[in-house]
Amino acid sequence: MAALPVADTYPALHGSEAGAIAGAVPSRRAEFTTGRTAARLALAQLGHGATAIPAAPDRLPIWPTGISGSIAHSAGYAVAAVRHGASLGLDIEAEAGLESDLWPLICNKDELDLLPIDARGWFVLQIFSAKEAAYKAVYPLTRKVIGFDAMTVRLNGDRFIARLERSLGHFYAGHEFHGRLRRVEGMILTGVAL
Repeated sequence: MAALPVADTYPALHGSEAGAIAGAVPSRRAEFTTGRTAARLALAQLGHGATAIPAAPDRLPIWPTGISGSIAHSAGYAVAAVRHGASLGLDIEAEAGLESDLWPLICNKDELDLLPIDARGWFVLQIFSAKEAAYKAVYPLTRKVIGFDAMTVRLNGDRFIARLERSLGHFYAGHEFHGRLRRVEGMILTGVAL
């Protein structure tokens, strides 16, 4: 795993990567470049040399053979995690509560009812990030786009379970994905490894 502050000073993208952000605004180019730089640092931890990580037509990173990974960026940071084998998903969010008008878009009634009223925005952010991480772990295997209502999350300290509400590819309704949650330097980081 590697994390970097977003900047426009990292090495240039490999040729096959540049097309993914052709025409993007400078801030998006910086996020993308920083994410790819973090991914190369994470790959180096597994013994891989500097390699291109192009994007598929659906923008999913194309990892070296036998590697799965995830890249995320938010609030001035980019993180990447890689591993040999099964899929993984990663999300990072600025540590701040979400506005109440967003809560019903992210959480179902049962999820909201379990959250403490005085800190609901903070817990909804955790659920949002957990669902993002789980989705990013599942998407490479299913290539199916889903909404927040497709999963229900139960938080338990630094761990969570994201449960599918309906079948998705070879994952059946009720399938549970176990993940971890961590607060780091004003950020919330979530991850799911299948």
